[in-house]
Amino acid sequence: MTGGLLVIVLLFACSPSTRKLDEAMIYEGAYLRLKLVRYFENLPLHYTGEVFRVQCSSAQTGNFPAHKTQDAGWSSLGNGGAIGSKSAAELAERERRNYSVIDDRIVVWIGNGVNVSFDACGTFRGWYPTSLPQDVIVPTDKPDHCKPRGNADCRHYDFLGEREPRFEDVRVSPNGQISFVVSSKALRHGKAVRVESVDFGKTWKTVVF
Repeated sequence: MTGGLLVIVLLFACSPSTRKLDEAMIYEGAYLRLKLVRYFENLPLHYTGEVFRVQCSSAQTGNFPAHKTQDAGWSSLGNGGAIGSKSAAELAERERRNYSVIDDRIVVWIGNGVNVSFDACGTFRGWYPTSLPQDVIVPTDKPDHCKPRGNADCRHYDFLGEREPRFEDVRVSPNGQISFVVSSKALRHGKAVRVESVDFGKTWKTVVF
């Protein structure tokens, strides 16, 4: 192999690439659809392997452009690593519990926060535990590049691993009311927080108990 050809081969091998593997439906109704798509990503020096992304399609997302992990006319929701997975159908069965559809128009997506769309995935509003006051959180150790030693906002570190938030009693109504209870080992004294919104997620009220 000549030197020039070797350089071309190495550059190709080190180039980022994403390939769609398969997909499976999570929900299919008259107004919207949810599906999970599995991809193989090769991101040199970062990540190589299977990943997944949940996507939503409706009349409200018809003009959304395509991206490397998003089909045209779909909105991207949750995502994650999927190394070792066998199929999109397997992952869809696992992830289905994190997505609820109400009246075929309201989508509730639970991940590291609670996200709600009242317009069939056209727009989402969400609440995340990183918005809680620092005095109710037991902070974890963070890298030096994070505040206060560095400049990065690393509040999400407080809710990783065994500190991952748990959302229960999630209630959403078409009139814009949202409520749920969140608990986490990151909360002081084993407390929980009730979170409520009465204006479609524009503003939130939290009560520690």
